[in-house]
Amino acid sequence: MADYTIMRAAEAPDYTGDAPGAYFGYGRPMGAEQISLNVRDLEPGQAHVPPGEDPGKGHSHKTIEEIYFVLDGNVTIKLGDDVHTLAPRDAVHIPATTPRAMRNDGDGAASVLMVSRLIEDPRSESEWHEGFWRAE
Repeated sequence: MADYTIMRAAEAPDYTGDAPGAYFGYGRPMGAEQISLNVRDLEPGQAHVPPGEDPGKGHSHKTIEEIYFVLDGNVTIKLGDDVHTLAPRDAVHIPATTPRAMRNDGDGAASVLMVSRLIEDPRSESEWHEGFWRAE
């Protein structure tokens, strides 16, 4: 018996619920014990927030560092007070406590690979920052 798992793109669950775009999970459904691996698809004008949340919010984490890697399109990311545009194959390492927010300000769709360590309850790890984009 093999000790690896292959997951086809069509098998990845979409965790966005009724929000636009998609947030596909790979690590947890594949049985990963240490790695969280997700792909966030953002339509033009869409921000990366959970369903029903204010798109002006930012967030940080108590202990989780993340790497965002742009697969397709361009995204605008705010890290603390700094705003950057990331293009395909650009990546950013984000320390746990750095406030962050991401959105698609372009005319086309964008996809971002998000990597971090796996935790049991990601929402308990998140701290929200109201009006984060408006504070530019």
